[in-house]
Amino acid sequence: MNKLPPLNALRYFLAAAQALSFKDAAAQMFVTQAAISQHIKTLEVFMGCQLFERGHRNVTLTRAGQRLLPDIATGFDYLTKGVGNVALDSRPNILNLTVIESLSSRWLVPRLCRFQQLYPHINVRIQPTNQLLNFDQSELDLAIRFGTGEYKQLESRRLVGDTMHMVCHPLLASKILTPQAVCSHPTLKENSSDVIPAWEHFYAQHSITPNNALSALQVDDSSITIIEAALAGQGVAMLRYSLIYEQLERGQLVKLFNFSFACQYAYYLVAPEANFARAKVKQFSSWLEEMFAEVP
Repeated sequence: MNKLPPLNALRYFLAAAQALSFKDAAAQMFVTQAAISQHIKTLEVFMGCQLFERGHRNVTLTRAGQRLLPDIATGFDYLTKGVGNVALDSRPNILNLTVIESLSSRWLVPRLCRFQQLYPHINVRIQPTNQLLNFDQSELDLAIRFGTGEYKQLESRRLVGDTMHMVCHPLLASKILTPQAVCSHPTLKENSSDVIPAWEHFYAQHSITPNNALSALQVDDSSITIIEAALAGQGVAMLRYSLIYEQLERGQLVKLFNFSFACQYAYYLVAPEANFARAKVKQFSSWLEEMFAEVP
């Protein structure tokens, strides 16, 4: 076998090449910027060529760096996968889980006691976030996402789809007798790619021009805020059924005009392929599918 450069030099090259920034790579790898720079110099000496063009604020790959990057990225992917397929789970009694914020607070957490009754030896640690965290640089076991199911270098297993419904507080609903009247009352809108098409479909379905619609609240990617505002009677909202079906059953919210719109996204379990072989992940996945099956 031909002699290889130091593994750390290759790791730091990969981080800097993907970020195109020594500073960002240092933050990602929890080292100093000087350490990144030194390891890359070591690699360039070993390779006998320059891999980066250094600028004042950023760096760019040279032609040699561009040729090296895909092979190094593929090599580390294979290393990570190979180790994961063979290594035993070092934390069999701890399940580290990241969940989108809305599902975590409105649906999952209230049901977790049922999982803990079945598997009292497993300690579930939840990190609510709308961002997909990096499995390679954390102790994450599993993620629950709401999206298309396409996540680079990760396996996605579809759980269930969802539908959007136009809802509001019962007292407000008594004042909205026609679809056109929606524009005369405050609206609660989440500026996300799954909600906006539902509003557009409603307006088009009823030939409504929304330019003069009253807006009480607009938030970015926060269904929780919109749900709380709707429950408080502050306006009309477009919300996912999985997050509000219990409030609909209790009469705390009501549907308007029986409007529904199929979401373009679905809920997915997401993780590296090897993680799905872990006993704790299998147990949680199976339980989660049973819980979603109870949603009417």
